[in-house]
Amino acid sequence: MKAPPDSSLLAEAPAGRHVAQFHRDAEALTESAYVFLEGGLRRGHSVVIIATPANAERFEARLSAGKLDPMALRNSGQLEFLDAATILGKFMANGLPEWGRFRGTLGATLDRVQALGRGTRIYGDMADILWKDGNTQGAIRLEELWNALGRLYPFALYCSYMLDTQCEESYAGPIEELGRTHTEIVATVEDERFAAALDRASKEMFGISLSQMAGMGKQDDERRFPSGQRTMLWVKRNLPSSTARLAERARHYYKDARP
Repeated sequence: MKAPPDSSLLAEAPAGRHVAQFHRDAEALTESAYVFLEGGLRRGHSVVIIATPANAERFEARLSAGKLDPMALRNSGQLEFLDAATILGKFMANGLPEWGRFRGTLGATLDRVQALGRGTRIYGDMADILWKDGNTQGAIRLEELWNALGRLYPFALYCSYMLDTQCEESYAGPIEELGRTHTEIVATVEDERFAAALDRASKEMFGISLSQMAGMGKQDDERRFPSGQRTMLWVKRNLPSSTARLAERARHYYKDARP
């Protein structure tokens, strides 16, 4: 599978970066997560994976396929798997993450792994679980708490969301808040192709490439998104009645352009 266009960022992932990426299928997520996880493990960093059981199983298999030994890495303390739902249950209160419990839970993990004197990378499914449950406010609050924890501990964080950004329904929620709470929204190969399809559709519908309009926008948080997602956010804000029609036409062109 082709590496994601921003794979160098996922591989290098310096401390202080809090990135998110949106995926439509588990295979693409696994490949991107592998770039992030493998990059840390090869550099000798401690890696903490807070994942659903299904994702944990996929990641472990992919690490093994990449000539890494998850069991040996676990035994050495360099690699740690935590169940996302279990960890969420430790700090949620009335539907929202609570700072004291969050800091106590994740701070204890970071104290343990950083005592080994390595850099630290964290992969997280927790915000995605909340988002899929319709608790977008809880997901956004969780991302804010990660940022607060990042001011106390040095680590790189990769949050994944199973979110179809080619569907107008994905933009009905406060997705722009994910731009505010992350340092980058990392593009995928699909994002690049869908951006080209959106340009073709918007030129046909409006006589202009809307990616140009979105790129000139003053919404700083939205500039962290890949081009196609910026376009969809711009349309949601400025031409809401056209969002569904534009997305439908772009999906048609996207399918035509698939290799």
